[in-house]
Amino acid sequence: MSYATVKDVLEYSRKLHEHASNLYQQLRDQTQRDRVDMMLKLLSQHEDGLAEAMARICSNTAQRVLEEWHQFEPGSISEALHECRECHPDMSVDELSAIALRIDDYLINLYRYMASEATSDASRQLFDGLVQLLENEKVRTVRAALSVNDW
Repeated sequence: MSYATVKDVLEYSRKLHEHASNLYQQLRDQTQRDRVDMMLKLLSQHEDGLAEAMARICSNTAQRVLEEWHQFEPGSISEALHECRECHPDMSVDELSAIALRIDDYLINLYRYMASEATSDASRQLFDGLVQLLENEKVRTVRAALSVNDW
């Protein structure tokens, strides 16, 4: 297993959110279904907001925390988004939200692992906060899917 800094982990997360947003935008360009388009727009905005949050968190975190080393092997972004290989423009809203939730779950599991392995309270609090952020975002995603289905 290799090692990475907290900053590397935040950067990896930011890039993953950006790639997911780009995927949703590409699917939006191809779909002809209004509900799917609406859900893809919401998911793209969801991922954009999380990418921006990662950048803000990185810039607002103490340098000593960002430079902490942790055992972490990120793998490729495409591996993290492997569920998205099956994406197509005619997916249902439920299928899209399930994929978005799996991406969030992937990162939640990563952050929980990082918090459990943290050597300082500051990095543990950072990763615990990221878990909470994504748990809240999951709730918003489910609510968005329900509202799109009601439309």
